[in-house]
Amino acid sequence: MFKRAGSCATFAVFLWASFVRGQQSEAIRGNVVDAVTKQPIAGATVLLMSSRQGVVTNEAGKFKLSATQPNDSLLIRFIGYRSERLALAEINRNHRIQLTPTSLLFHEVTVTAKRNAAVAADSPAPVELVTTDTPRLLTTHNVGETLTHMQSLLVKDYGGLSGIKTVSLRGASEGQVLVLQDGFRINNPQGGWVDLNLLPTLGVESVEVLRSGASAQYGSEAVGGIVHVRTLSPAAHFSPQAEYTVGNYGTGAARIKLSQRVGKISGVLAYGRLRTEGDYPTGLAAQPRLQNNHLNKQDFYARGDFAISERIGLSAFHQIVDSDREVAGSLSFPTSAAEQQDNNRMSAVRFTAQTGELFNFNVQGNLQHLEQDYTNPDPFFPSASRHTVDARELLLHNRSRLGVWDFLYGAEIAHFEVKSTDLENPQRDQRSAFVQAEWRWHRVRNNALMSLAITPALRYDHFSDSGNRTSPKISLVWKWERDFTLSWHASAGKSFRVPSMNDLFWPSSPYTAGNPNLRPEVGTQFDGGVLVQSANRAGNWQLALDVFHTQLENLISWIPDENFRFSPQNIARAKIAGLEPALTWRSLRDRVNVRLAYTKMRAIDDGDDAATQGKRLLYRPDHKFDATFSAQIFGGTWGATYQLVSRRFVRQDNSFSLPGYRLLDLFGSYRFDFTGGYQIYLAGAIRNLADKRIQVIEGYPIPGREFRMTLGVGR
Repeated sequence: MFKRAGSCATFAVFLWASFVRGQQSEAIRGNVVDAVTKQPIAGATVLLMSSRQGVVTNEAGKFKLSATQPNDSLLIRFIGYRSERLALAEINRNHRIQLTPTSLLFHEVTVTAKRNAAVAADSPAPVELVTTDTPRLLTTHNVGETLTHMQSLLVKDYGGLSGIKTVSLRGASEGQVLVLQDGFRINNPQGGWVDLNLLPTLGVESVEVLRSGASAQYGSEAVGGIVHVRTLSPAAHFSPQAEYTVGNYGTGAARIKLSQRVGKISGVLAYGRLRTEGDYPTGLAAQPRLQNNHLNKQDFYARGDFAISERIGLSAFHQIVDSDREVAGSLSFPTSAAEQQDNNRMSAVRFTAQTGELFNFNVQGNLQHLEQDYTNPDPFFPSASRHTVDARELLLHNRSRLGVWDFLYGAEIAHFEVKSTDLENPQRDQRSAFVQAEWRWHRVRNNALMSLAITPALRYDHFSDSGNRTSPKISLVWKWERDFTLSWHASAGKSFRVPSMNDLFWPSSPYTAGNPNLRPEVGTQFDGGVLVQSANRAGNWQLALDVFHTQLENLISWIPDENFRFSPQNIARAKIAGLEPALTWRSLRDRVNVRLAYTKMRAIDDGDDAATQGKRLLYRPDHKFDATFSAQIFGGTWGATYQLVSRRFVRQDNSFSLPGYRLLDLFGSYRFDFTGGYQIYLAGAIRNLADKRIQVIEGYPIPGREFRMTLGVGR
């Protein structure tokens, strides 16, 4: 009896062992990439066909799952790409899985919102991306011109190619919008803002606009959002390019670019010159044409990359911008002989190393040198000033992945020196540290992917002249994907702007005085939105709807004391709320593109002054609408842009406003292809087709109908 029982037990153990062997799981690893660009695809769904369970790829396009059936197969899919079904044996032989794109929509990758690569459906805040090789931008010459049709962004244009160009984003002033160049802040600490006319498109590859407060990630000035300029990267092969642009009002520009890759080393060189008389009509009988508005500008850009290994790289660039322009002044106070020279230099180096899940290290440093000389030999009110700003910045951050957590943490050190005829050579030191932790949950069931990402972030900043500031933020993104993608995001946080050195250290005189006791301007933001993406026989669709609310406190205003001496004080408050619907449609072969974007905004004074309380803030339009259309016809790309901007108040008591305006522009480009990859291209644009007399800023008219034509050759 015991012998029979032992035999049964042995047989049971044998069956159990066989069952365990049959259920032993095998680790399957792979890397999903775009078949055309070879770039990783983040967020792709990887399903086991037998169980319909699966995972999603990480930001590097990689995945790992367990399979119990050796004969099983995987289904890999991502919206906008052709799905692939592969046997496990095929994946084990080749870990790289290539998906073929069916359209170009939805796959623009941005880095600003998360300080890491992300597509729109995974971004915790709306980000709009534009590349400078877009046909409608081939005749533009500065970053200010490229941003004109960005949603919720108003380019404050002081007049044509010669005029200053600053931006207001979601109702935030130019000093409350952070401008980055490859991650480095370029806001001038003396005034706090950036003249985008001094950022030529010659060395620019793309520009990202983040519409959300981001001081928890980037620190001061990121109240309304961020304009992030990405510099031109080297081409994968020998690529020369030369072009010349002509236009009315005495405009002419020449640009040359040369890019080459040899082994692990690649580089790009670019040089450009621009001149314009700027003598366009003003619409006034007393001054029919704008005078003293000539511009001569030249810029140089060089970049070199060294791929030390597949995971370790070194990159450096140097940029020079020299601008010599006449300053026309406003129509009310013209300056017939004023001149301004700007000489800007920027050098930067970056080292990156990716050696595993715990170590994805980035260290970068830069030097900036800005010079500005202004002279006005007016016989009654002569003036002259000289300003020099030197900035040094070091950034370090590392990304670590621990299970469902993704940590980003780092530090920044900066030093600023100002030498000015207006100030007493002040200096500023900045010390900052930040941490961001993303928790991600996902589930794949019944061919549908559901995911949730929650990201708290915290940053500490210390300024030697303005004290300390702690900025928290939390955001979440929920996404559902099957035949279409539905994404919902929301965030809440604090942002701030440190006082400019002009505000703090302006010399004391009988008429003006700085205030070294100023506190930073503070913003509290709540925003959210929904994004729907779909690809079907009718084309590729993207519908977005975002809302935002910002409460601003400690706003700095220059007010008079009892002796009528003006000084800055933290006295103002403001409330800004808005709605941002947008629709994008592209045909299946990307031959037709349509984008409609509208912003409804209410920006009001929330201070205690009865004369201005509840009034609209200056130069914040209630309505802005942008439409862009382009089509590939007869071998070329042709299109139009339309913009509507409502009135802007220019007095704090809202007693006077500039009228709203409508602008219609036309553009087109045509390319002739030759052997060896060479081509000749012709691009043209008609700006302000209706020849309207418009002032975006009071007293500073923009050009009427303007023609530009660019002829180029390249590879």
